[in-house]
Amino acid sequence: MELQLFGINHKTSNVSEREKFIINESNQILLDNHLKKIFKNKLDSFFGISTCNRSEFYFYGKSEILSEVFNEVMITLNIKDIRKDSFYFLNGHDALVHMSKVASGIDSQVLGEQEILGQFKNAIRSAKELKILNGKLLNFSDKVIEISKKARTQTNIGLNPLSVSGLALKLVQNIFEDPKDQNVLIVGAGSLANSVMNNFFKKGICRIKSVNRSVKKIKLDNDYEILSSSLDSLHDELEITDIVIASSTTELPLIGKGAIENALKARKNKPILLIDLGVPRNIEEEIKSIEQAYLFSIDDIEKITQENYGQRTIEAEKAMNIIALESQTALDSSHLKNSKDRINNELNEFLSNLSSDELIQFKSSKDFSELVNAIKTSDINNEESNNFEGLKNLDNHIIESMIKRYIENA
Repeated sequence: MELQLFGINHKTSNVSEREKFIINESNQILLDNHLKKIFKNKLDSFFGISTCNRSEFYFYGKSEILSEVFNEVMITLNIKDIRKDSFYFLNGHDALVHMSKVASGIDSQVLGEQEILGQFKNAIRSAKELKILNGKLLNFSDKVIEISKKARTQTNIGLNPLSVSGLALKLVQNIFEDPKDQNVLIVGAGSLANSVMNNFFKKGICRIKSVNRSVKKIKLDNDYEILSSSLDSLHDELEITDIVIASSTTELPLIGKGAIENALKARKNKPILLIDLGVPRNIEEEIKSIEQAYLFSIDDIEKITQENYGQRTIEAEKAMNIIALESQTALDSSHLKNSKDRINNELNEFLSNLSSDELIQFKSSKDFSELVNAIKTSDINNEESNNFEGLKNLDNHIIESMIKRYIENA
């Protein structure tokens, strides 16, 4: 078995494709039931992550099933409209390196951004709560977090980083001479929406309102809170809002072309800026055809200048070296442990055939050469233990020492 993954991201596809492949809590439960029936003991564990930049599916299983797992996931989630060449497929060392690049921010649309590490941790935590993530994949996932932290702390990859929420602020500052005078509406109240609000508030942009599915208190400072309104008030708020930033989790757009046309009539055609950070999209793309509405998607804001990009590119190379070396070390350690476990299992299986009297006899005599010879010359057609080949390749004195430990503890 080995670590494997497939995914789609901002490098291989646009937002219209990415929004069709979303991994969430409900479809992971569905996939867990389905994949267990199909692959049984060939697939040990899995989990997925979806952000505005990517959706990826990680699993630990038999090395030959990557393509089959991909096909079953696509069928189960009813995904038909994404070209297969938009996906990437990785296994082993390449898979572990890629996961570490993702979690450290090296593979992000905004090079070096730090929000992705929290998103990666949340994906792991959610999968553990769903009881779909365990065993070797959980060990590798914890190792990814460890490697990513090392890559960030031992380099300046995060030098003055611009997050996705930071880019939204940058766009607003580029468009408005004094954004402090503008009314801002945030759609959603998740971590990205909170990050946007905090970034704006720190820059003195305080005329902020929030709409969300549920009423929620959002703390921006020790002495400042925003109470979100329900989505029922969204259309009314659009009539008095200059800047809309949407980052809600939704399957269908929350803001349609008609809503913006109606809002512009009430605003007497005063322009409105809309920034859609959601994947799937929160705002209908057709709004771009409205003259007084300026809509930017998550892919559009990537084109905004990124401060210190050149320096962070250099630091990214350093971080990549750390990730590649640490990933290889982690895999070597895992392979060594697997080998030791396999050999111990072979020995336990071989010696479990001894009777109680035989165990007592060998324990008394302390002569295990007969057992060593029996292992070395055995010719048992046992597929699971591979005819004890792992044991047979060890020196006699090592096998004898292992037998002694087994019998003394029997």
